[in-house]
Amino acid sequence: MTETLMDLAVMLRRDADESERHHMAVLAGRLGYIAVHIPADSNVPVTAEEMARLVDAAAPAMVVVDDGTATVGMVRGRDLDAVRAARTVLDGSEDTRPLIVALPLSIGRTVNEATARADRDPRFVGDQDPRRTGIFGTFEQAQQDMLDLAHAGAEVVLVTVPHETDIADVLAQVKALVVGATPTLFRR
Repeated sequence: MTETLMDLAVMLRRDADESERHHMAVLAGRLGYIAVHIPADSNVPVTAEEMARLVDAAAPAMVVVDDGTATVGMVRGRDLDAVRAARTVLDGSEDTRPLIVALPLSIGRTVNEATARADRDPRFVGDQDPRRTGIFGTFEQAQQDMLDLAHAGAEVVLVTVPHETDIADVLAQVKALVVGATPTLFRR
């Protein structure tokens, strides 16, 4: 079994149609993500029948309806102090849920590619701009961000990835951030 630094989950787009949701669920399950999050306020409602198909497609990942509200064990954004504080709260309680950090992400082979991906996605503005509150840059820069999150106490990273035609490549790059050499780097 491959050693993993942290688990990954992926947030689907609010305006994703049934076909795109199914495709993302299949990819997430095959790449070893632990969950697929569907925004509760999706522009295209999810029927009970579709939810059943998504659960099958995402297996072994779970499908979660995410209402976007604050909850114990969830930090939204890459604020390491907030992650440490949430870790302290969870460690001081009987709560056994994992600490999830939800954030936007845009990575590329170069900073220019990461910039282009972020600039093309209309969701990545203000507090949802990965340059401000998420993971952004080259693979190596993103890898360092993941290491920082793990050192702060994160156990799951819930990513909002750019809407790209090469989404399978993007999800695979994100997975590569938490496997391979990254766990070894964490132990140093």
